[in-house]
Amino acid sequence: MNIWKNGAAAGVTPPNHFGGLTVLDVVPFKGSNFSVQVSRAPKGGGGEMHHHDDWSQLFYLVRGELTFDTGKERFTLKEGESVLFEPGDPHYTINEADQEASYLVITVQQ
Repeated sequence: MNIWKNGAAAGVTPPNHFGGLTVLDVVPFKGSNFSVQVSRAPKGGGGEMHHHDDWSQLFYLVRGELTFDTGKERFTLKEGESVLFEPGDPHYTINEADQEASYLVITVQQ
């Protein structure tokens, strides 16, 4: 069993992310093939278009809304909605709403 109690930490802005978006490792990759992160994006915050070769990522919106662009499709998720990106799936994110978006990112390494 592992217990993590860092939920009150501020988080960091990863490379290729912008506009005040922060990511906090709630369950880090250390010693496993998955992680859980809490991301917060104020209006205008997001991540540049990218993909992961070996990771699947599930985004689950806890609060607010977040817009995604895959290069072929653009859509907005709202509270309680989710999307799964498989390895190789391109994605770009941006919060276009006035309210901060708060969401979980669950990453599984393939």
